[in-house]
Amino acid sequence: MRHLTFLRVYVPLEQLPARIHGLARAATKLSRADIEAEAAERLNRRLRPDAFRLAPSDTDPPIIRVIEAQDPGGTPHQLFHVEYLTRAAFESVAMRREYYDDTLYERLVPPNVVETLEKIAELQADAGLISRPLPNFYMQLWNVSLAWLAAFCGTVPSHQTDLVEEMIIGGTPVVRRVRDLDAAVTQLSWVNRLMAFYGPDGQDHPYRRSVDHVQSWLNRWRSRGHPIEGLVELDYGALSRYAWPDTAGEVLERGHKALERVWKLDDEIQDDDDAFLPSVPPAMLNQAAETMRKHYQEAVAIWERIQRYEHAN
Repeated sequence: MRHLTFLRVYVPLEQLPARIHGLARAATKLSRADIEAEAAERLNRRLRPDAFRLAPSDTDPPIIRVIEAQDPGGTPHQLFHVEYLTRAAFESVAMRREYYDDTLYERLVPPNVVETLEKIAELQADAGLISRPLPNFYMQLWNVSLAWLAAFCGTVPSHQTDLVEEMIIGGTPVVRRVRDLDAAVTQLSWVNRLMAFYGPDGQDHPYRRSVDHVQSWLNRWRSRGHPIEGLVELDYGALSRYAWPDTAGEVLERGHKALERVWKLDDEIQDDDDAFLPSVPPAMLNQAAETMRKHYQEAVAIWERIQRYEHAN
């Protein structure tokens, strides 16, 4: 499962349960490389042939990642992502089901283990350690959702965080993108509106629906009143070697710009009260929508080619 990708939300310390504040502060003394090495070591111990366990121990503390970012005034703040491995393992079960045949799946994922994972996840939710209705991460196997990429399209104001981090983890190059939660939500909202009014199939297109879902999810994590409302991180994991530079994201942006050009023209026409000009011609609207459809399909095809590596293995 090395080729998992993650979309993670980082929040201020005060948004974390008080019982893990000590663990969070301890995590600030570790480097990101140290934290990822610990996460990898736990996974390796659990997956060794002589001690294979699908579920992590419920006594293991969570993996806590830390990112430092500056607010508009230049003051640094630390934000945290708490990853409870039992919840991650439970949610990865469905991914295994998609990629393994029935016989292998039943050997790797016995029903009693799935039930155990679910019970532990529910107990953690009951204890207030994780949020049952609102996860703080999403993950995918051999794929990055195009809606995730949409959150990192466009540009952000100079005072907001928008960076790319690269490091070597276990000999594998890993790329992560980090952006202010506010900037990500703003970008998703913009793409959502463009697709709804000018995109192919309007509000019914699957890309628009996916963008709307991610936008709503991230918006619920915003820590209003804090100098930094939160951060969102796209972790390409081991897929960095196939997916970076992110061609699919660039293709999507070209589609967005085609819709944006039509929106600007339509806006100019509607604001020109003296000209009494008609709205944008239908042929131009159709052309922009079909351009977006073409770029969306091209972006889908890029990730389908990447996923073929999994089937080949």
